[in-house]
Amino acid sequence: MKREIFVIEGGNSLFGRTEIHGAKNAVLPMLAASILSPAPVTVRDCPHISDVDDMLSVLDAVGVRTERSGRDITVSGAPSVTEIPSGLACAMRSSVYMLGALLSACGEVRLYAPGGCRIGARPLDIHFDGLARLGAKVEFGEDHVLCAARRLVGTDIVLRYPSVGATENLIMAAVKARGTTRLIGAAREPEVVSLVRLLVRMGADISGEGTPVVTIRGVESLDGAKVQPVKDRIVAGTVMAAVAVCGGRVELYGADSSVMGAIISPFLGAHTFLVEHGGAMVFESDGMLAPTDVGTGPYPLFPTDMQAPFMACQCYASGMSTMRETVFEDRFAHVPELISMGAGIALVGNTAFVDGSAGMHGAEVAARDLRGGAGLVVAALGAKGRSTVSGVRYIDRGYEDLSVLFGSLGASVVRTEEPEHGVRTE
Repeated sequence: MKREIFVIEGGNSLFGRTEIHGAKNAVLPMLAASILSPAPVTVRDCPHISDVDDMLSVLDAVGVRTERSGRDITVSGAPSVTEIPSGLACAMRSSVYMLGALLSACGEVRLYAPGGCRIGARPLDIHFDGLARLGAKVEFGEDHVLCAARRLVGTDIVLRYPSVGATENLIMAAVKARGTTRLIGAAREPEVVSLVRLLVRMGADISGEGTPVVTIRGVESLDGAKVQPVKDRIVAGTVMAAVAVCGGRVELYGADSSVMGAIISPFLGAHTFLVEHGGAMVFESDGMLAPTDVGTGPYPLFPTDMQAPFMACQCYASGMSTMRETVFEDRFAHVPELISMGAGIALVGNTAFVDGSAGMHGAEVAARDLRGGAGLVVAALGAKGRSTVSGVRYIDRGYEDLSVLFGSLGASVVRTEEPEHGVRTE
């Protein structure tokens, strides 16, 4: 079967408006949490992306009912299977969110090695250490982990790193545990807050979300609920990156500046303008970018998911920029592709030194992970000439069709099948 590519003619300014959908990184754990009650749980504003489709397949596999109506997804029924099929687990990293939910709902879960993008080791030991602290027995097989507990018991858990996934898994595991659990050093991301908002609507007793200490007081049961997740700040930031590179003016409806401070800050300068008006963030740029010094980190710092899209901006800046990646050790797979487009980039440890003074030209490039692929699309939108971006399947994990999104803003982006020869594949 032929794979798809984006064919991009760079150089068009971007104008118009776009609606920012619910955050992928909020929707996935919220869907996992829906199995904690047999009553219907509706997560609204779910994006049409492959990661959400894969999560629905996981939910179907564990025996609950799922129904999508537009952007609303309703999950109902109790899980009858505690093993996530290895094929689904290997296909998507987000199957790990079922760890805490299934353990809490059924007292047992068997998880095979999760897949997703290759952006570093991303060990799960923080998850398992926390579950063991709650009283789960954790057994490691050759290619799977089995966690079991008759009844989890609340306790204090100190996270050595504010892992988003571990924080969310431990919240889901503790929500029906006996007694009180405190997560100390918890992740503070808005997506964690969205998960807690859903659980509280379902009847959970949780406080402290959005702070380093989250307290979960166990309850006997949960009920159904309907809730809307936070909007996707990474999608909003990616659109801002494209406007910064190409120049133009775009209204981002639903984007929330109160959770985007670290994303917004590096964009602001003498040649950009940002204002909130009528429920939208309005971002304007003349395409003239100054060098920046950016480092990734846990929220509220600059998110690692924005590293590649913003590095594309640095490739157009008039001078030397730096990008430090402190979250994942292998998240520079897009760098050779950007170099092939004309960027001057040198990697020294976890820091990329980016010289954008030479300008960028079209090239055949390959996405090797989700956010790196989005960064290549941003770079191609501003480049002189034609670019082809393969590996679209990675980009589809987190973005609704970028050819439609950027095409609606005036870009020349065509989604088509990869020809038999002439385009480098991943």
